Amino acid sequence: MITQDKQPLPTLTPFTLPNVPFTVIDPRDLPANLQIAFECYLAGSAAPHPIYAYQHDYERFCLLVHQGKISLKTE
Repeated sequence: MITQDKQPLPTLTPFTLPNVPFTVIDPRDLPANLQIAFECYLAGSAAPHPIYAYQHDYERFCLLVHQGKISLKTE
């Protein structure tokens, strides 16, 4: 996936957690501006863990950025 300004979005490595039915990612691996935007996107969503997020949530976030429905501030 790429951002509106054609910059690639980072690929995060999914992994599994015990007793969690879907794969998760560690959003702390994102650059600061993306991490903040992703956290805002997830506000009010269910989360499997205080730190990790579902992989499918990140994939949906990337799709919405690519479609221009989420704008990212550049640093």
